Amino acid sequence: MGILLDQLQVERPIIQAGMAGGITTPELVATVANEGALGTIGAGYMDGSSLREDIRKVKQLTDKPFAVNLFATNLDASSADIQPMQRCLDGFREAFGIDAGEHAVQVKDHLDEKISVIAEEGIPIVSTAFGVLDNVHLERLQENGITLLGMATHPDEARQLEDAGYDIIVAQGTEAGGHRGTFDVVQAPDGNNIGLHVLVQEMLDQVDVPIVAAGGIHTKNQIDALMIMGAAGVQLGTRFLPAKEAGTNAAYRRALIQARSGDTVMTNVFSGRPARAIRNRFIQEVENSGIDPLPFPIQNQMTKDIRAAGKRLGRPEIQSLWAGQGVGAIEREESVAEIMRSLTQDERASER
Repeated sequence: MGILLDQLQVERPIIQAGMAGGITTPELVATVANEGALGTIGAGYMDGSSLREDIRKVKQLTDKPFAVNLFATNLDASSADIQPMQRCLDGFREAFGIDAGEHAVQVKDHLDEKISVIAEEGIPIVSTAFGVLDNVHLERLQENGITLLGMATHPDEARQLEDAGYDIIVAQGTEAGGHRGTFDVVQAPDGNNIGLHVLVQEMLDQVDVPIVAAGGIHTKNQIDALMIMGAAGVQLGTRFLPAKEAGTNAAYRRALIQARSGDTVMTNVFSGRPARAIRNRFIQEVENSGIDPLPFPIQNQMTKDIRAAGKRLGRPEIQSLWAGQGVGAIEREESVAEIMRSLTQDERASER
């Protein structure tokens, strides 16, 4: 644990996951950092200017280190072969007063500019998902002395990250909410779904860098057990979704509080990549349509307007309600200080 704390320059071996899509507000990231843990900006879908703006807002709220999370994959993509799925999605658009979908989709990648912003702004820590950054981007980050965390869902992925020079590996068990970090979803369409405890033990046996455990973690007892196993720290996402400082919309918050642990499923209908979410009408109807989702990020772009309308209208049945299997433990909204106190049972967490 001591090595991890030194590498991340934090007081507590707890990482707030870099959840993309507006959840990780500057207030959330900064408050987690001020509580002695590692806050993370979820920058997967951001462009460079948006990331720079968020980074500077976080810096106004804390002088503690924080991280930026990136997708280690090229998001540049376009497709005009989308009509079967678009017709399916248009059924939702018509029901909720949304304009019909476009005949073609194009997505732009902003990784180069985000890497430049990270270097220019002096960010000390970067975490990645969906693979290993290419050598050019890795060298740019390493030249700036940036500590690298990589998410892995299989021991083979962990070895790839270690060989590439990553400093810390996040073992993402099948219990985790949101997207699977699986590198190759063609080979593993549902993601590599290995339970957290088995995955942590295998990674501890096979790689030499510190292992951080992630997936379904909500309590201090779970953290203690994982640390006894040998994990150097933990990463939590779902636990921070109902935080008062998070960007989680009201309908999503209610769905989290009402959900039970058995209510989550693995699905690719929102983005084209396997992800764990609370089952809802959108998942059920698209999966029952018999139409295969388009690959990520095309499917993600196609459903973006519907998901945004769900947030705007307060309709959870058409939102991507990402959540881990531990969602049943969520009973109410809490501040970050209250969450940290429950995870550490340390009164300092409410006095900072």
